[in-house]
Amino acid sequence: MTSISLSQLKHECTKLLSDNLKISSREISLEVNQILLFVLKIDNSQLLLKKTISKAQYEKIKKFVSVRASGKPLAYIFKEWSFYGRSFYINSSMLIPRPETELIIDILKEKNILNDNVELLDLGAGSGSIGISVKLETKNKINLHLSDISKRCVHGIKKNLQKFDIQAKVYLSNWFENIPNIKFDLIISNPPYISYKDPHLNELHFEPKRALVSKNDGLADIHKIIKNSIHYLNRQGLIIIEHGYNQKDEVQEIFNRYNFNQVKSYKDLLGHYRITKGLFS
Repeated sequence: MTSISLSQLKHECTKLLSDNLKISSREISLEVNQILLFVLKIDNSQLLLKKTISKAQYEKIKKFVSVRASGKPLAYIFKEWSFYGRSFYINSSMLIPRPETELIIDILKEKNILNDNVELLDLGAGSGSIGISVKLETKNKINLHLSDISKRCVHGIKKNLQKFDIQAKVYLSNWFENIPNIKFDLIISNPPYISYKDPHLNELHFEPKRALVSKNDGLADIHKIIKNSIHYLNRQGLIIIEHGYNQKDEVQEIFNRYNFNQVKSYKDLLGHYRITKGLFS
């Protein structure tokens, strides 16, 4: 059986991505490694020792790299992505989980906000990664509810619930439209918040537009969620929302308009305000 040099393959893959993607050389190197680890099903220490691969492995890796060179994100190629240290099933109807969203779980863990027997709604859940991670990471007893407007997302949420052996209620719903008349202690959401005029939108054309963009300079869905959440929150119930790096003041104003208390925004690792919470009382 013909074996192929791994170093030669890395060189070919790096050149192909460099010629086609507008990302840094460091990112390209990381992505080539991710593809190798995924296809070869080995870890980093094993990859360091590996010198050659089979022709079949070579062809498969080159195919993955060619698809990535077209601009398609790795999460959609692998059909999985890491969030808070766990690998979640992902399909092209879902927004790809991002590191800044992990701040929501950090806030809930560090501030010890949750009590036991919490009714938690992950609204517009996509893959379900936020709600599932909150349930897995906190020691509290959580009754988990997840919703999304997309049938493919709902199907994917159910796959992730099964993967992590979690019981939860899942709803096909446009925000609160099909949510039962339940009072929640916590509502979390990472809604669309990018303006239709945002110049960076073209860079995200593989991701579902309805999960990204919102009217009124990206604030329409955030406003709708906060406004309607008062009918679904218990007294002293909490809502936590992700938003754009430059939307803190507007989001806080919406919370204040609907008489939320203890409104507070949190910075991500880059120093941008990305998460805001409010208490319904």
